[in-house]
Amino acid sequence: MKRRSHKSAIYRFIRRFPVLSVPAGWLSRVVLLSPESSLLRSVLGPSRDRLRGAMKMEQVLTVLAALEAQDVPVCLAGGWGVDALVGRQTRSHDDLDIVIDNYEHEVQRAVEALAPLGFRLIESYQRPVLMPRITVLEDDSGRLMDLNSIDWQRLSTRVASLGADDVTPLALRRKVIASGTLGGRPVPCLSAEAQLLFHDGFDLSLPQQLDVRVLRDELETSPPKPRPT
Repeated sequence: MKRRSHKSAIYRFIRRFPVLSVPAGWLSRVVLLSPESSLLRSVLGPSRDRLRGAMKMEQVLTVLAALEAQDVPVCLAGGWGVDALVGRQTRSHDDLDIVIDNYEHEVQRAVEALAPLGFRLIESYQRPVLMPRITVLEDDSGRLMDLNSIDWQRLSTRVASLGADDVTPLALRRKVIASGTLGGRPVPCLSAEAQLLFHDGFDLSLPQQLDVRVLRDELETSPPKPRPT
């Protein structure tokens, strides 16, 4: 039987006793808000990442390589998608968000492609947003991965309401899908405009707020505004 790591045991211990999640969550937020160069970040950052099951850049690249090897077209979303756009890691990431181009037909192959990396299916659910269907994977270290769909019809309607004249499938795809870099390697990701669109209309978590700040400040991306009626 494969021996599990020490950090996996710590993670399972926290999960077993929910009362520990309150101070752990508070500490996590404090460290996350601290600048990368701060003493608090340098001292407690590694511990936070271990407890939260942080997703590292090399693991993201490994995931993308595994999916590419099985010809599953995907692109990065969420925090790592934002980092790909700016070409560097801007914060710690507790999960990885991936958009599957043809979710209906490719999600099962994606799950199978990621199984050798230790990821197992946790749950699948649906919600009334632009990314409606989500499949959640997790490994023994607590690293989480969301495999997301895109409702292209709903997205087309939303983009048209913002004033776009051309919302044909090809034009919409060019507007949504971009290319970024991680570790000097080109990777597919959502565009900055699409990222802000997908972050619109609901209360953002702290990491999502930080991502939106990067999109607006560093990429000078404006939030979506409806077309005047």
